[in-house]
Order: sequence, then C-alpha cells, then structure tokens
Amino acid sequence: MAAENEVSRRTGEASMGEAPEQAAQALVDNAHSLMDQRQYEEALALMGQLFQRFGSSSAQAVQVQVARAFIGKAITLGQLERFEDSLASCNEALRLFAASTDTKLRELTSKVLIHKAHALMNLGQSEAAVPLCDEVLQRHDGADEAGLAQVMAGALLAKADALGELNRLDEGLPLYDEVFRRFAGASDVVLRYHAALALLSKAIFLRLSNRPREALSCYETLMDHFRGASDARLRDMVTAAQEGLGRTLEMLKSAEVELASVEQVLRDHSESREHAAREKVAQALLAKAEVLRQQHRSEEMLSVFDEVLRRFDKASEPALRDAVAEAILYKGVVLGNLKQTPEALAFYEAMIPRYGGPSEPVLVRARMAKSLAYKAVFLGRMDRREEEVAAFDELDRRYGGDTEPEVREEVARGLACKGEILWKLNRLEESLAAYEEVARRYHGAPEASVRERVAEALNDAGVVLIFEAKRCWVQKRDQALAFLERASAKIAASLERQPRGPTALWNAGYIAFLQGKRDQARSLLAESLQLGGEQQRSRGLQGGALSPIPEDEELRALVGSL
Repeated sequence: MAAENEVSRRTGEASMGEAPEQAAQALVDNAHSLMDQRQYEEALALMGQLFQRFGSSSAQAVQVQVARAFIGKAITLGQLERFEDSLASCNEALRLFAASTDTKLRELTSKVLIHKAHALMNLGQSEAAVPLCDEVLQRHDGADEAGLAQVMAGALLAKADALGELNRLDEGLPLYDEVFRRFAGASDVVLRYHAALALLSKAIFLRLSNRPREALSCYETLMDHFRGASDARLRDMVTAAQEGLGRTLEMLKSAEVELASVEQVLRDHSESREHAAREKVAQALLAKAEVLRQQHRSEEMLSVFDEVLRRFDKASEPALRDAVAEAILYKGVVLGNLKQTPEALAFYEAMIPRYGGPSEPVLVRARMAKSLAYKAVFLGRMDRREEEVAAFDELDRRYGGDTEPEVREEVARGLACKGEILWKLNRLEESLAAYEEVARRYHGAPEASVRERVAEALNDAGVVLIFEAKRCWVQKRDQALAFLERASAKIAASLERQPRGPTALWNAGYIAFLQGKRDQARSLLAESLQLGGEQQRSRGLQGGALSPIPEDEELRALVGSL
C-alpha cells in the first residue's frame, strides 16, 4: 500500500482515502516542480490532468488549486513563448474565478491579472496591460499580508514595465523606486527579489533609453544592497547588475569617442569662412546635439543649439538656414521637456516669423510647421485654449497651400488637433468643420501618410458625434439617434479609406449596438478585436467609460464574450 501511495503521489492520482483537494494540490505541486526543472511539456500535461479531474469542482479548497494550476499554465506557456495560449489561460481563469469572494481566490485572481498583463506585453499590447495592473493595485491597496504584498510588488513591477514599453518612463520609473523602497528590507526573500528586480529593470530601461549615468547609479545601488546575499536568485541579480554596469560603461566610452570626433571637426573648421567648412561646422554641432540627446544631457544640448544660432542665424545659404531651423525646432522641444514652457513659447514666437516664409527651403518650412504645432501644444499646456486654436490657424495660414508632403502632413495633423480642441471648447460645428476640412483638402492626396490623416480625421469626427449622442442619450433620445446617424456616416467614410482600421471598426460596432443592431455590432466588434487585439479592447472600453450610459454595461458583457 505504501508503494501504491508513492506512485499516486508522483503521478498526482489520489491515493486511497486522499481528499480531492489533496490530490489536486499534489498535481499542482508536482507540476511546479517540473516547471522548476524546465520540463514544461510534462508540467502542462499534469495541469491538464488536474483541469480534467477537478476543473468543474465547486469546492473552494479545490478551486484554489485549480486557480494555482491556471497561473502555472500561464507561466509555463509564457516560458515556451506561446503568449496567445498564455493569455487564453488567464482569461479562462478569470472567467471561472473573477467573481469569487473567497480571500485566497481573490489573491490568486490578482496574480492571474498580473500574468495576463505580462502576456499582453509579450504580444506587443502594453497599453492594455496598464489597467489590469491598476485593478490589482486598487483591489489590495493598503494590504500588508505577505502574500498580498507579493501581489502588490508584482503589479507595480508589471505596470512599470508596461509604461516603459510605452515610452512613458517618467510614469514608470517612480514605480520601480516604490518597489525598492517598500520591499528591499523585507524579511520575505521573494519581496527582496522583487526589489532587486525593480532596480535591475529600471537600470535596463535607463540604459536602453540612452540615460547611462542614471543607469550606472541603479546598477551600483543594486550591487551595494544585495552583495553577499545568501539567496541564489539575489546573487544572480547582482551578477546581472555587474554585467549591465560593464555594458553601460562601454556605452559612455563610445559616446565620449563620438563627441571627441565631433570636437575635432569643430577645431579644424570653426574659424573658416569657406561655405563647405561652415556647413561641416553646422552639421557637427547638430551631430553633437544628437549625441547629447541620446544621453539626456539637455542643458548641454541647449548650449549647442545656441551656438548654431549664434554662428548661422543670419546665413542665407539653404543648408545653413536648415541647420538653424533644426536648432530652433529642437531647442523649443527641449525647453518644453524641461518644463520651461513659457521660455519655449517665447522662443518660438521670436524665431518662427523669421524663418516661416513661403520662399524658405522645404526642410525649413517643414521644421517651422512642426515648430508652430509645438507652439500650439505649449499654449494648450498653459490652458490658453483660444490662442492654441489661433496657433493651428497660423500653421494653416502659413502652409495650407504648400505642396510638399512633409509640410502637408503637418497641416493635416494641425487641422485635426484644432478639431479636437474646438470640441473640448463646446464648439461642435466648428470642430466638425475642421475635421471635414482635412477630408476635403486631402482626400485625393498621393502620400499615404496624408491619406492616413484623412481617415483618422473622419474617425475622430465620428467619435465627437458619438460623445454628443451619449450626452443627450437619456433625456433627448431622438436627438441622440440623429447624432449617431451623422457619426455613422463619418465612420463609414473613414473605413472606405482604411477598411481594416480597428478603432473605426470598434466605433462602427458601438454605433450599431446603440442603434439596436446587435448582430451587426457583434460582427464589427469581433473584427476590431481580431485586428487590434487586447489593446483595442482596453482602449475601446476605456473610451466608452468617459461618458457612460446604462447600455454600456451590456456592451461590456458583449465585448467580454468575444
């Protein structure tokens, strides 16, 4: 009998007298052991046995083991780079257990949400991962139990990673700092591992974002804090930090070599009055600014741009005027990034009139068009909305008749931005007119990038009308339905130009849903999700939540079933 029970233990079969929850736990524990040994297919087979035998159990103790198995399956499939299958495993677990009020199952479903976020990131859908992490953080805010602390650490890390993938480092980096601050001194080794991983991940993002000096500080902090740790995983973190430190030092050395090369060009030609030499100096200065940009040395970049302006502001040669226009554009951008918005605005207002003429070379016109767009953005940042509209009008007035693709794209983008601002100012018909002007003026554009602007503008006009319909949905249903008819026409026109646009398909599906055309809505929403994936699902549901109506709950259920 003892031998028989030993065989049962290894295979996960229940031995005589063994309760279902013990048998289920044995299967999960053995599967996890196989995962640790990287025997992934064997682990999946054991978890498959568990689902077959216990997946329909209503006993909470057994459901806990089933939920653990779903998490293990999601991790295993991720290790095998079967991310779609990993996502499906998470979705199935959430379908089964998301509504549970059991404390342990709520903890496990939170872990499922974190693994779903990782699956989405691996599928290139980081935008959809962020709200999942937020849901976990809100659910367990303030919890101090060891298990929930691990959940919180995992959610913070996953959200930081997703924000990093979305190039929203300014939001993500403080989350890494929070994980280290909260858990670096924890007694639980898993929490300390999360703290080390936070520093390592932060350092990697900083290095890959060309911020090597900040990355060095993270690597050094990690090594100082965890050097001598007894846990093998923490020692691996220290080793990884040492390797990253070496690569970062090489990056700094390479940048210094590049800067030295540029400085040599400047020394060789800075005093020459020859046209070719002056061009070399201008290009060398801009190349120096680019190296500094890659290392986030913003104050030094500003000094380089000032040097370009000092040397060449009055030059008449096209190449030098282009160099000055580039310095103008990016000096304003850098000032804006440094939160010196008034200074950026004043700089643009002083320089754009001097380089914004119609006879300037095409590259100068394109850079001034971009500068006008940034001027408008900075005015909006300062909540000077009417002046923001006026800046986009100036962009159109200066360059609306330009025939060059680079300039036309900026004008089309500016008109669409103007439409959005006017709508936010409750000037609906003027907003729609701005969107329609993009379509009228550029509907036959030969450039693909400009035609894309037309499709986007028509879709945006449709979205504005959908929101107008939702505003009066409860009190003035006839007026709301009239808005939906107008929205439908705009979205249909957008889809004529981009038939596989997932956002426009979603909006068409939403309109059909509100019009009571449920089968058509299901078909359009399914196609939207097929093309746009979980990212489109998240974006669509978030957009709908901005102005909710009672029918949105039914829509969420419909979307959840697709």
